[in-house]
Amino acid sequence: MKEILERYNIKKAPLAALAGVLEELGELASTLLVKEGFKAKSSEVRLDYRLAETFFELLKLAEDCGVNLEKAFIKALKSWKSEKPRWL
Repeated sequence: MKEILERYNIKKAPLAALAGVLEELGELASTLLVKEGFKAKSSEVRLDYRLAETFFELLKLAEDCGVNLEKAFIKALKSWKSEKPRWL
């Protein structure tokens, strides 16, 4: 991820990166509404691509904030294995 961001010089301020995450989440939500039949289909439903775009923006946000998301996620997984996650 870091290599891609450096190669294309797409580092942003964290708030700008967050805006990118929110934009992609909106597109993901719209795609999911189409897939589930709650919204009329206006174009090809590409849920996998929308998820990938959202994930990419989230990785950019983590990089812009100086967070190693992979390490943080592994740590969280270990914690979740030993206790019930807060959102359940």
